[in-house]
Amino acid sequence: MAQRMTKITPIAASVALTLGLAGCGSDNDRNIYVPPVESVTSSDEAQFNVEVTGKAVKGAMKGAVVSVMTLGTSGESVPVAFRLEASADVETFTGEATSQDTADAAVEASKIAGNPDALITNDSGRYSIYLEDDFSGPVYITVTTSEEGDDSFLRCDAYVGCGTYDEAPEEDDVNDGDTNIEFGEWYKTDLELSVVKYVAAAEADSSEASGAAGDANVARSFKANVTFLTSLVAQTLLEVEGEIDSETIASTNLNTVIQVLGPDAAILLSALIGDLSNGGAVDLSDVDGEESLSQGVLMLAQLSSSVQGLPSISDAMASIKAGIAAGTLSTTDIAATLQTSVSSTASVFVAIATGDEGAIKTALEAAYLANNPNASTAEINAFAQNSAGIAAKAKEAKDNAVKNGAATDAELAEIASVVQSALEELGCTGDECVADDDFFADLAVALSAQIDASSTKLTALQTSIDSAEEMLADVQEIGDAVTDAATAIEFVAAVAALENEAEAAGLAIATNIIYVKAQGYVSTASLLVTQSSDYQSIQDSATALQALALKEVENVSTYDAALAQLVLDAEAAITEYGIEVEAAKEIALNTADAADVKKSVADTAEAASTSALADAQAAVDSGDDAQATVESVDVAIAAASEFSAAVYALELAIEQALEAATEYEAVAVTEADMAEATELVESAEMMAKAAVTQALLANAQLVTALGLKAEAELAVATASVKETSMSLSTMTVLTNTGGHAVVDAADVLADVIGELAEMGNSGEGTSTRQPEWAYEYSLDDLTLVLINSTTDSMITASAAYQGNQLVVAWGGMLTTEGDATVELVTGDVAEDALEECQAFADGTITDSTQIDSCLVFTFDEAVDASSVDDAELIKSEAWNRVEIMDGDSGFMGMLNLSVMENADITMLEAAGVSGDLDFSVMYEVDGSGDEDKTMFEIKVNGDAAMGYTLSMSGTESAGYMGDVKAMYDGMMMTFGTATKVTNGVSITYIDDEVIDYTDVDLIDESK
Repeated sequence: MAQRMTKITPIAASVALTLGLAGCGSDNDRNIYVPPVESVTSSDEAQFNVEVTGKAVKGAMKGAVVSVMTLGTSGESVPVAFRLEASADVETFTGEATSQDTADAAVEASKIAGNPDALITNDSGRYSIYLEDDFSGPVYITVTTSEEGDDSFLRCDAYVGCGTYDEAPEEDDVNDGDTNIEFGEWYKTDLELSVVKYVAAAEADSSEASGAAGDANVARSFKANVTFLTSLVAQTLLEVEGEIDSETIASTNLNTVIQVLGPDAAILLSALIGDLSNGGAVDLSDVDGEESLSQGVLMLAQLSSSVQGLPSISDAMASIKAGIAAGTLSTTDIAATLQTSVSSTASVFVAIATGDEGAIKTALEAAYLANNPNASTAEINAFAQNSAGIAAKAKEAKDNAVKNGAATDAELAEIASVVQSALEELGCTGDECVADDDFFADLAVALSAQIDASSTKLTALQTSIDSAEEMLADVQEIGDAVTDAATAIEFVAAVAALENEAEAAGLAIATNIIYVKAQGYVSTASLLVTQSSDYQSIQDSATALQALALKEVENVSTYDAALAQLVLDAEAAITEYGIEVEAAKEIALNTADAADVKKSVADTAEAASTSALADAQAAVDSGDDAQATVESVDVAIAAASEFSAAVYALELAIEQALEAATEYEAVAVTEADMAEATELVESAEMMAKAAVTQALLANAQLVTALGLKAEAELAVATASVKETSMSLSTMTVLTNTGGHAVVDAADVLADVIGELAEMGNSGEGTSTRQPEWAYEYSLDDLTLVLINSTTDSMITASAAYQGNQLVVAWGGMLTTEGDATVELVTGDVAEDALEECQAFADGTITDSTQIDSCLVFTFDEAVDASSVDDAELIKSEAWNRVEIMDGDSGFMGMLNLSVMENADITMLEAAGVSGDLDFSVMYEVDGSGDEDKTMFEIKVNGDAAMGYTLSMSGTESAGYMGDVKAMYDGMMMTFGTATKVTNGVSITYIDDEVIDYTDVDLIDESK
């Protein structure tokens, strides 16, 4: 702000002089002297050149009323001065009052008085305001649509619709004339969205910087999109006590995202999580390409779309806000409702990105059923009848997004599945909701990758900008050399060609996307640095990228201005040399030639795509090498995506050619010119029709390639499942070794204890029931040592009575018949081991992995040494830390056994590592019936195993059947059916291959 000047008026100066000469008091007539009130004048100079611009989307809010405030130190809303255009000149504001503070306040009031009477969004939901050049602090912006009383509208971008109209609107390009508010239609409703944006103070060297919007009067530019999530953040910030700064906004953003989306999904928002207002303002029904559809942006767009599909947006937002404030969002009813809606939206988008209209229609109908479980048959049929039209709109919206440069077809197909997986489980509970060091480390990795990717794109853009500037310079030289009609025609045609190239390149949007992203990177990097200075290098990289991106934004702005001047010069040349027809003809011919070139490129891309698709199909059909097939399919997808891009470029070139030919036709005078112009128009129209056919082919090839990718990836997954099955078949724990050793040891222990119960209080000898075992025991101490001199096996046990339980700490080293060694791990000090087992038995220790080997016998009454023989045993349980040394694999982990005597149910669980596999086993035998029923399940952990699960159940007479499942495409999928055979397991996989895993002796249930 310019320096204020305080002026003393002549009257005030005269009074001050009089008082100075005459002193104070009354005059001779005893009249009381009343000094006049001093008047203080304050003034200030200001320019409004700090741009804050964005879009209000849920979908787009057009004609919506925008309110602009700032936030005071207590969170209260305070008016702020702003304008609708950047200031070209300095404005002067004055205020007069009786004190300096009041005069200063009057100056500020005069600035605010100059605010526009109304500010509304455009058809895309966009608004722009300009704050004072020295403004810094939080700006609170609200955008409101009303159900009645104004011309504001909200566009529905929820795939399953946004309710119904009270009266059906007239049928037009958007509305189909029925009472359903469908995808892409405008409707009126009461909705307020908001954002709090922190405007940083200008740096000392920023006075010469031009804005990102391309206006030379803009000194700084900030993106402040208004969305569902920014509204949740804003509402939270309004309740914060104290000053709102960038760190407060960043931490509130972070907490909101984690509470709503969960920590894993939050990582995908690495570019935005420090300041959500930098992105996510995407209307899925009309993606304009001003924001690239990254994983994070697509996730926010789908979340917003899903909320719009709920019965009441405002009620949903209020419930979500309350859940966030209480820290219990994931447990609320609204969370469950939102989860259903979000999952449905993600599924539909996957179909849009990877399938044809038929697949989209199917996904839409499934989404409608999921979101409307109580819908009547008539309502379901009505939606199904309309779903084809909705599918066509959704497909067109996706195609336009690709045409507008938001993403390529291949990119959309890839990120659609990633986002679907990320949105499978919203929210968090407990400690998951706290961003810890591991979260910030993951965030740093993700942010660094984003910065690197944007840096690479910026480098490519710099090359394109340099090339554009060179072409611009060449055309400027042609303009400088104009001396006659011929050179003027050449110049005008060159300018037209340059305009067409600029339209196709879209450099302004591309550079601005990276610049805005870089602002987001800086915000997130700053958030990281507040956690640890170790992340300073990331902030430095983000800041450097922002500076480079801004420089290119300015370069493109300069380029656009120069091109605009060339257009004016070309128009002047047409007038000066009277070459309207000649110039129009030259432009039409050149533009037609350019379209022919694009046609050739598209044809080449079509041939490449067709060939790559054939190779991919052959690879899938052969089934020889699953991984190589995936690579072949990826080539086909890339080729099909490039084919689509080439067709989109061709369609733009044809539009330009048709426009130029039409303009030539409009100014043609001679019959020859008329005929030539008409021929060019007809040729362009024919090319346009052919391009539509080619576009359909490109889309069909992309859909086919994506389908082949699914087949190829399924083949890779099936191969991985088979490999895991093979590894399981060699694991020690699945043979008799581990289970038999533990059960045999328990048998020996039980037999000897039963034998010793009838003997004295202590002694040693050889067991009569287990003659290969020698014993040494003390009933006073409840200790027992067993030694097998033949196998060098040993068992130790120490016990204690505890209520209705006999608790035993035991251990041993056992050698099996197959020379495998099984160690039951116990503590070095028997007393300590027993104390640990007692703590586990009484619940003091709840995690069985925190103890060594323990036996707990539970009786129907309290027991001691004198009463244990008369009590009834109810349950026998064993928790055993086991190490098995057997060949190369071995096993280390827990092997637990539970026997419920009354119910006659035995359960055995194992969890640990064998070889390279981290796995768990659950085995249950129900002997309560005429025949034992057995259930067996093995789970293999680790990313490579894909959550592999082998389950089997049955009886000896009926046989044992089951299946093999694993995680695939975000859900558990059956990869084969399993049957127990005499010497192992036979699995029939989904590719019809049958593999018998022999010599796999599953744990014998007879034990």
